[in-house]
Amino acid sequence: MKETKVFNHVPPFTEKQIEIQAEKQIRFLKAVHPQLADTHWNEARVELRPIKRDPDLKDYLRSFGTWHFSEKDAVVLKRFLQQINGKGFDLYYSAFAFDYSMEVYKKDGVKYEKGKVNAENALFTSILAADFDGITAEEFQSEKQRLLDVGIETIDVFSGHGWQSVILLSHRVSDKEILKKFTELMTAKGFKVDSAIIDAARVLRMPYSFNCKALDKKTKYYDPVNPQIVATTDHFWTERRYHVTEVFERLNSLPDVIKQSDPLTEVELMTIATAPLLNLERKAEKKDAKKDIEIVEVKQVDVEYLKTVYSMLDFERLPLAVQKMLAGSQERIRNKVMFFIIPFFKNKLGLNIQAIKQILVLWGERCRPALDADYIIKEVNRIYKMGFPANFGKYTAEMLKAYGYLVTDEYLIRDQVKIPNAFFDYFNVLPDGAVRIYLSIKMAAEIKDKKEFTKMDIQYFSNMSERTVERNIKALVEKNMVSKRRSNRRKGEAYVYYPTPYFSTGEGYTSFGNALVDKMLKELTDGEMKLYCCIRYKAGYQEESFWASQKHIADEIGKTQQGVSLLSDNLDKKGFLKKITEDNGKIKHSRYVLKF
Repeated sequence: MKETKVFNHVPPFTEKQIEIQAEKQIRFLKAVHPQLADTHWNEARVELRPIKRDPDLKDYLRSFGTWHFSEKDAVVLKRFLQQINGKGFDLYYSAFAFDYSMEVYKKDGVKYEKGKVNAENALFTSILAADFDGITAEEFQSEKQRLLDVGIETIDVFSGHGWQSVILLSHRVSDKEILKKFTELMTAKGFKVDSAIIDAARVLRMPYSFNCKALDKKTKYYDPVNPQIVATTDHFWTERRYHVTEVFERLNSLPDVIKQSDPLTEVELMTIATAPLLNLERKAEKKDAKKDIEIVEVKQVDVEYLKTVYSMLDFERLPLAVQKMLAGSQERIRNKVMFFIIPFFKNKLGLNIQAIKQILVLWGERCRPALDADYIIKEVNRIYKMGFPANFGKYTAEMLKAYGYLVTDEYLIRDQVKIPNAFFDYFNVLPDGAVRIYLSIKMAAEIKDKKEFTKMDIQYFSNMSERTVERNIKALVEKNMVSKRRSNRRKGEAYVYYPTPYFSTGEGYTSFGNALVDKMLKELTDGEMKLYCCIRYKAGYQEESFWASQKHIADEIGKTQQGVSLLSDNLDKKGFLKKITEDNGKIKHSRYVLKF
């Protein structure tokens, strides 16, 4: 182990020392973020975040960020280091590279600060990281030896009060939960790692800087008399890189100390999305793929036959390219098809997860060789939960060659109503009419491109009386699902209303096709609509068919069991769902199969 240097103040560096500091940091950052070595701009930015520890400092410093390290970028880094030189700042780097251009919002509607990594804008990482905090050098050496015994070398950074071990990967990983999966596996194997290293927004201690927590009253290391300012540096260096699957397999060769609650299967490990480290490698891989893969164009499909196979879809209205995919996909591009078509069904058509599984199992039977149904269901669960924001996944060059040009507007349901999942949390207290109003103005906002609604507008779109609108809109405003403002404050004009323009992307949303919302508004009572929306929301996140006791559903939507029974019977009669009641001898449960 290298000698640990401790100071009672942050030592100021000379210009020469800052130059050396910058060189070491650039070397480290290029190791953990290899794309920074590209000689040209790339799509992902890396953040260096200064966190103020000295309360007497008036400065607020923005993060340093870069897409690659040219001479100009190195100069900017030196200027940044000069700004924190000799001052009480801790310095951290982002584990994930991120999309600088993306604008995302917190739960309270406040926009995330530009230039900082967060769970939404994170793109990929090329490392796995473990934080060994609050252990002695001897204890850490023992932990490290266990990794070496299974053939895993790490870059080890002394963080001031512990160590951070970094495993370099031979590729990019876009799975935003990869650090969580790695930390959970390390914990299961008995490693003394910090359980907090789990999210894509994670920042890690930057070596060749100083740990200044002793200046911060909020930390347990605070010492107003003789603060211990600790130099951070690398204690072990390696250039060795691993495939993520290899790392997990080597760790799994160790016995479990804590039973894994949800261990990754072999299929899940093999299907972790990876990409080459550098842009040049990625271009070369694409070029080689074009040479090696023989893609046969699908000339035509038997529409009449496939209409009977996929009876749950309005098959003729699907884009021609999607029709061709559903006829069965070639072995080399089946995985790409799944990553395209699952978001298409979820986000474009608003289908729930059961319907998508049913469709994809039928599709798998038509692939050659056929795909096992259990494998298909696992893949749908995995890809569905990734939360793709776009209407469909990437349409690759291979898919273009096989299926032709993609014209998504061929499908007449061009848009969908996205209902924030937070909305369903209020169903037990929201009046039934509030659900009708919310869906009606959300749909009008989508298809009419209407931004604001007067009370008269809401009456028109929801087909309600003025008194009923007044009573129900109040509940939506109170729960912050709808916002209001005066159209002209000075003149004291009446309020206008609009759906609150943000929701938690972490909690996600449930999609309802516009045609389905229109059908609900025309054919269902307020209570029936509320129950149907609740069941559809619940069903969308189940791996099997959705079932629940009437008491559970009644509690969810603020009704009696008898009321739920009557409403669900009506939904069955109107063809919105199939209600199957089962009796296990003690209590009756109802299983609901959605028709839309």
